[in-house]
Amino acid sequence: MLKRLPIVFVFVLLFVVAGCKKQSSQALTGGGKGGTGKITVTPEHGNSFVDSCMVYIKYGTLDAPANGVYDDSVKCIMEGAQPVAIFDSLSVGLYYFLGVGYHQLTGLNVKGAITFTMAIQQSKTVYLPTYAYNP
Repeated sequence: MLKRLPIVFVFVLLFVVAGCKKQSSQALTGGGKGGTGKITVTPEHGNSFVDSCMVYIKYGTLDAPANGVYDDSVKCIMEGAQPVAIFDSLSVGLYYFLGVGYHQLTGLNVKGAITFTMAIQQSKTVYLPTYAYNP
């Protein structure tokens, strides 16, 4: 009986060690339609808003699409004195936004991009910084 005790001890020790293994954290992926989240995008240039802008969204990534194809787009509308592009019914996940427009105050064509990670379904406003460019 005493000869079997070390073997039993080794098996018990292996089960304890295997049970204490730390779970690896999963990276957040996904994103897209099908949830209750809402992201309101407000484009800005310098210290003023870009009142004429089209905002494009790519689901499930924090990078611009290599083929230039986006999943959806919204033209900004004015909400009071602030231009907004509203993307609703979004699920938890990753989002990449591209804004392209015309800044009437400066007379410049502008564009810019920003990323957003939605960890919980929520309503969030993000400000999209833009810079001047020649189309």
